Amino acid sequence: MIPNIGLCSQSLRNRRVFSRAVKVLHTPWTRQTGLPAASRGIHVDSPPTIPTLTTSYAHGTSSTTLLHYTVGETLQRAVERWPDREAMAFLEQGVRKTFAEFQQDVDKASAGLLALGLTKGDRLGMWGPNTYEWIVFQFATAKAGIILVSVNPAYQLQEAEYALRKVGCKAIVCHSQFKTQKYCDMLRQICPEIESSSPGGIKSARLPDLRSVIVLDSLQPGMFHFDDVMQAGSSQYVQQLQDLQKKLSCDDPINIQFTSGTTGAPKGATLSHFNIVNNAYTVGKRVGYTWRIGYGTTENSPVTFCANPGDNMERKSETVGFIMDHLEAKIVNPTTGQMLPLGEMGEIMIRGYCVMLGYWADQDKTNECITESGWYKTGDIGSMDAYGYCKIDGRIKDMIIRGGENIYPAEIEQFLHTHPKIKEAQVVGVQDARMGEEVCACIKLVDGQESTAEEIKDYCKGQVRHSSL
Repeated sequence: MIPNIGLCSQSLRNRRVFSRAVKVLHTPWTRQTGLPAASRGIHVDSPPTIPTLTTSYAHGTSSTTLLHYTVGETLQRAVERWPDREAMAFLEQGVRKTFAEFQQDVDKASAGLLALGLTKGDRLGMWGPNTYEWIVFQFATAKAGIILVSVNPAYQLQEAEYALRKVGCKAIVCHSQFKTQKYCDMLRQICPEIESSSPGGIKSARLPDLRSVIVLDSLQPGMFHFDDVMQAGSSQYVQQLQDLQKKLSCDDPINIQFTSGTTGAPKGATLSHFNIVNNAYTVGKRVGYTWRIGYGTTENSPVTFCANPGDNMERKSETVGFIMDHLEAKIVNPTTGQMLPLGEMGEIMIRGYCVMLGYWADQDKTNECITESGWYKTGDIGSMDAYGYCKIDGRIKDMIIRGGENIYPAEIEQFLHTHPKIKEAQVVGVQDARMGEEVCACIKLVDGQESTAEEIKDYCKGQVRHSSL
């Protein structure tokens, strides 16, 4: 049972929604869009070459099916196929591992975590930089049914305490220090009880769920060392780990990733094996080993649009690519929720396997961003062309509502930057008694240039909407 999670059945619901979407592609019309099937689906096994869309809605159909594996099962399949192939290399640490060697470390760590008293559904915070141990614990927690919490390595005291308390971390893995970040010192400030505790026996007033801290690089009072975990998994816990594999589901949560908190306190987006495995698979299938432009959100596992290696320079430079396999996307009016014509800017919404289970312990925030029909509201402003390629134009929180009309600052800023005298432009909304908001452009001129407000207004006439002036 998963405690305090918003929409913990979301993944199953997404699959039902996806199944319905697949079925309607075989019928000429649907109640949802009222559009011919051919004008909605984009076969994404190769870059779209025919402009099939007639409105800002796309469904990425594919000849490959979704995967129903846990993260542990994907590793096992890789080991069976390429046991002696090098899986990863961390050059600064001098670590190189084959798939078989990596799985051995994962199994040791996983059994060790069970020996420390962690059980299926517990949360383990990972706080620190990108290292080999980070990857080991990502797979080890997944195999043990433990949920890994990605704690921002730049978090300071208050942010770290909030995140760890919010999700109820039972264990924390960290370095003693990385650059100026002194992780163990911060933990001792949050939990002074650590100093007088035995490893695994922490009882903290401020972090009541915390029992263990695992340090990767040094011995610390009241804390386990990484080696302790790797040596703790006796045959009893190895057997327990093997038995546990039969109880794991690809719908189980695997990660909690905190959002940036730009609209308030950070929220813990909870992702399942199903979310992460399929997103990694479909992205890898599209781009291979070459990094390409893409777009997505933490809540969407994360990639929802991605370019193709064969795209031309215009698409690579001006768009974030086309919809990913098995996903739906639409552009809607942020105020009314109505779907927009092709090329018009509005809020990007996503539906499909990638949508998170919910925000941990925050049903209200979950309900705000995931509709009853399974659409995730990204809060990003964008537009879509007839091929399904998407442009990102800004954020809804930056949108200005003037007299009931939606005005996008980025659109005006882009035009202002074409003026030869303007070096920088920032457009913001200011309160207005009659219109609700008015548009204010803050402009920095090129060094040595002079201009007046009237000159700028004249430049904009006939180029941007009258209501935006």
